[in-house]
Amino acid sequence: MIRRQKEKARRKATRSFFYFLQYVWWQPWDLVIGKHTKAVAFAIDDAIEKFLDGESSYLDIEIPFRHGKSDLVSLALPAFILGFLHAQNPDVIMTGYGEDLIHGFSIKTKDIIRSKAYQEVFPNIRIQPGRDKVGQWGVMDSTGVVTATPLGGQIMGKGAHVLIIDDFLKGKAAARSGATRKLMDEAISDAINRLAPVHIVILCATSWHIDDPRQRIRKRMKEEQNYPQFEKLTFPAKIIDAKTGEWEGEYLFEGRYGKRWYEIQYATQQSWARALLDCEPTPDTGNIFDVEVYQIHDDIEDFPSGRYIRGWDLASSTKERVKDDPDYTVGGLGTVTKDEYGMEHLWIKDAIFGQWEAPTRDARIRAAAKKDGGSVRVFIEAFGAYKDAYTTLRQVLRGLRIVKKSRLPGDKLAKCAELEPIIEAGHLHMMRGKWNQKCLDQLKNFPEGHDDFCDMLAIVYHESKKRGGGAIPIA
Repeated sequence: MIRRQKEKARRKATRSFFYFLQYVWWQPWDLVIGKHTKAVAFAIDDAIEKFLDGESSYLDIEIPFRHGKSDLVSLALPAFILGFLHAQNPDVIMTGYGEDLIHGFSIKTKDIIRSKAYQEVFPNIRIQPGRDKVGQWGVMDSTGVVTATPLGGQIMGKGAHVLIIDDFLKGKAAARSGATRKLMDEAISDAINRLAPVHIVILCATSWHIDDPRQRIRKRMKEEQNYPQFEKLTFPAKIIDAKTGEWEGEYLFEGRYGKRWYEIQYATQQSWARALLDCEPTPDTGNIFDVEVYQIHDDIEDFPSGRYIRGWDLASSTKERVKDDPDYTVGGLGTVTKDEYGMEHLWIKDAIFGQWEAPTRDARIRAAAKKDGGSVRVFIEAFGAYKDAYTTLRQVLRGLRIVKKSRLPGDKLAKCAELEPIIEAGHLHMMRGKWNQKCLDQLKNFPEGHDDFCDMLAIVYHESKKRGGGAIPIA
């Protein structure tokens, strides 16, 4: 009886991705089939059937994080495609935001193919010796090639019967960078240009931003008649009643995580929960930093010993200094540590600031450098619109200090993104001074209004972290 049931399950696994997933399940935990698992698997089965009938398909899959999307589309699906469509010699491209991510998927997919369960389903499928690199490989008796490369990588010259795009943005910092969003959008367009005449495209990613590649694709679908029309498969964490449009207290994957897990995620993700859990990115404006808790110190001995740096945000141009509400010049002396739990702390011993004309500004900068001493390195942003500020500071400190270039990631939202968890955790430490309230006010209003203190904090944070943290870790 058991043998007959297993053989029946095996036969189903040779014909259906949904049953294949169950038969070859490889993870150390039991496979829990949620509403989204079943819907995605059956949609893929339909897409494969259309492919065999000569029709192309486009799936746009949107699922909350940690709900198994990569297990389905980036690990199990390529293995199934190579077995089920073996006679069609399929070319498969696996891609996403980073090389480590995609190469990890590639390795795990090959592990699935080598597994005992997979070999019971597709016994003739073997990784071809001599064609078994992590970024490009194939199976025996097939001319098809599996290419595993990050978006923007070596896709040119490759073709795809099946294109799988799994996560186009790494996280909050990338989402807040307009340049990164544009780069990933262009890379996806390049990948789509590599498609075979009949193909399957699967986009499976977290929606981080209202202007991310997914939203741009959806805009093109409406505006361009001949643009590929993706079928939307969206599964928010909160199950909404179709009739009332209201949430009635049930979560998408309670069979795996339970209600408490979701409650914790909504509490910790805060404003990002709309994107990460509800699949509804919202405009990223104002009140990004939750400045409810911070630490003001009256004793300099509270600060950890070690290397400190001086980070500058300069109002360097005449336009910046003489407008109705001039920009501030801000220079902060600080460092970064980690505590025993691995949590980061940002320490600012001193900050000078002012809306000064050039002579006063230059005098204050030189005075700060003399007070800091020669062991304190000086950093300022030095690319794009900030090249002028770098040139100005280098001239001001000529003969006194060497000014180091700081190249922060993306626009002002991106470069300040990593400060968010530090500030929300109450791990911003400041020596008591007249500058404290000005700093807090700018953080509370960011990205609106002045952001000079925010930029200074970002420079101190990133440059200290690059060097492994400038001070001795705190207990």
